[in-house]
Amino acid sequence: MTEATPGLPARIIQVVPRFRPDADGVGEGALNLANVLQRDHGVGSDFLVFNPPQPEPALEIADDFPHTIERVLGAGAAPFDSALDHLKARSGPAPVMLLHYVPYGYSRQGVPGWLPPAMERFTSRGGRLLTLFHELYADPRFLSRTLFTSWPQQRIFRRLLAASDFVFSASEEFLEMIARRNYRQRPARLIGICSNVGEPENPKPLDQRARRLAVFGRWVTRRRLYANHLRELEQVARHLGIEEIADIGAVEDPGWFGDHVAGRLGPLLRSYGTLPVPDVSRLLEDSLLGALDYPCFLRGKSGIYAAYQAHATPILLFPAPEPPTPRDAGNWPLGAGELLALGAQSPALFERLRESAAAGYGHYQRHRSARSVAETLLPAIRAVGAGSGAGSRIGAGS
Repeated sequence: MTEATPGLPARIIQVVPRFRPDADGVGEGALNLANVLQRDHGVGSDFLVFNPPQPEPALEIADDFPHTIERVLGAGAAPFDSALDHLKARSGPAPVMLLHYVPYGYSRQGVPGWLPPAMERFTSRGGRLLTLFHELYADPRFLSRTLFTSWPQQRIFRRLLAASDFVFSASEEFLEMIARRNYRQRPARLIGICSNVGEPENPKPLDQRARRLAVFGRWVTRRRLYANHLRELEQVARHLGIEEIADIGAVEDPGWFGDHVAGRLGPLLRSYGTLPVPDVSRLLEDSLLGALDYPCFLRGKSGIYAAYQAHATPILLFPAPEPPTPRDAGNWPLGAGELLALGAQSPALFERLRESAAAGYGHYQRHRSARSVAETLLPAIRAVGAGSGAGSRIGAGS
C-alpha cells in the first residue's frame, strides 16, 4: 500500500448519501476519487454512508476492497453522530472530512436540517470540513413543493458553507451563488465530476465502433430525453446509419417505456437494463454517439456527461448546446440541427463526430478525470491535514 505523501493525512472521511452495493453517481464518483487518492498519494478513505442499501444489490464490493465503510443506522443527527464518532476514533485527533452534499440525498424532502448541526459539532471537536456542493438549493416555484422547501434549503446551505474550511462545486453558476453567500470568505474552487463507469486509457477510435447510439443514465434523465426529443433522436439515428439505440439503465416505468419508446423505435431499440460498471464501459466505448437531455450551463456537474467524455463518445445534447465558455474551449457538444445539416453518412458528418470526440476527451483529461479531481482537492486536504487555518494555502478565487 502506498504511504501517505508528506503533509497529507493518512485518511479522510468521505460522507455520501448512498454507496455500493447501490448504483449511485455521487457514491461512485467518491469511490473513484478515493482510489486515486490512495493509489497516487497514500490517502485512504473511510466512507460514511447515510442511506441503507437497497434490497436488491446492483454493484459488488470486492473482497479486497481497499477502503472502509461505516453505515448510519437510522435517520437524523444522533445515528449520524454516533457513526461519525466511530470513524473519528480511527482517523486520528484532527480528522478531515469531505462532505458530498446533495439535499435530497440526506432527506426525502430535501431539507436535512440535522446536517449543519452535525457538521458544526464535528468542527467544534477539531475536525476539518471540506464540502463538495453537487447541489445547493431549489429555487422557489409557484404550485411546487419548492415554494416551501427552498428557504430552509438555503439556510442549510449557508450554514454548511460557514462550517467548511474549503468548498468546491462543479458548476460555474453554483460558484457564483456561493460567492454571494460566502460571508466568511471560505476558499471556493471549481472542480470536475468524473465518470462513474470507467476511464479507458485509450478509447477505441470512432471508425472501429459499432453503429450504436447510447442513452445512459438515471431513469428520470432518460425518460425526459425520450419524452421531449424522441423524434429528433430517431432522425439523427437514421441520418448516421445507426443500427442500435442502446438504452442503458433501470426502466422504472415499463408500461410507459413500451408504449412511448419501444413501440416507436421498434427493432432499432435494445434495452440493456442495469449493468455492471465494466459492461457499461464496454458499451460506451463501442458507441458512435451518446445522447443526453440536460441544461447546457450545468453540464459540468453531470456524471453522464462525464461518462461519455471519458469514453471519447461524442455527446448529442438536448436542448441544443450553447456557445462554449472559456473553460470549455473546444467545439465538442453536438446539437441535432448541426448534425442533420451535414450530409447523411457523409465524410463531413463523421469528421465532425471525430472532432467532437477528441475535444471532449481532451477536456475530460484536463478537468474531469478522477486524477484531475484529486489534484484539485489536494491543496485543501494538505492545508487542513497539516492543521493550518482555512485559506492558508489556496486562493479564494475559482
